[in-house]
Amino acid sequence: MTPRIAYLRARLAGIEGQSYYEILRVPSSSCGADVKAAFHEFALACHPDQYVNDEPDAAVAATELFKRGVEAYKVLKSAAWRSQYDEGLLRGQLRFTPGRVEIAAPAIAIRTLEEIATTPHAKQLAKKAERLISSGRLEEARVALVTALQEDYENDELKERLQLLYAALALEPP
Repeated sequence: MTPRIAYLRARLAGIEGQSYYEILRVPSSSCGADVKAAFHEFALACHPDQYVNDEPDAAVAATELFKRGVEAYKVLKSAAWRSQYDEGLLRGQLRFTPGRVEIAAPAIAIRTLEEIATTPHAKQLAKKAERLISSGRLEEARVALVTALQEDYENDELKERLQLLYAALALEPP
């Protein structure tokens, strides 16, 4: 086996664990011209036509490696695709599929105690309870929330939050 075929096989063996930047050997901060130059170097070293007279599996390996290099170049030369790829890369996705839409988990809206309370006086007390909770004064927050519930006694969501506060108080060390 010649050194260039050994190099080709070694590159192909590690390609599954490489990002497009690693395949083309450019930093993630590289500009479009740098990506183009890197792809040109990659193509000179790995184009399948250079291996047609070598062992049959060398041409197959070169073809597979070259396909991944072309894939990397197409994504990194497009600003929009590159941006999407970089976001996916942060989540551990080494390959990019154009048109694939990531489905994000729906955002859960958490309402404040003040938003939950319905009467003006209960809103004031709920807001006070929020401030006390934020400062870690849970017992005082409990008193404010119980008082708010006396003003807004049919508010089931406020009652649920009070139960959560009781649970948090139970976890506090004596």
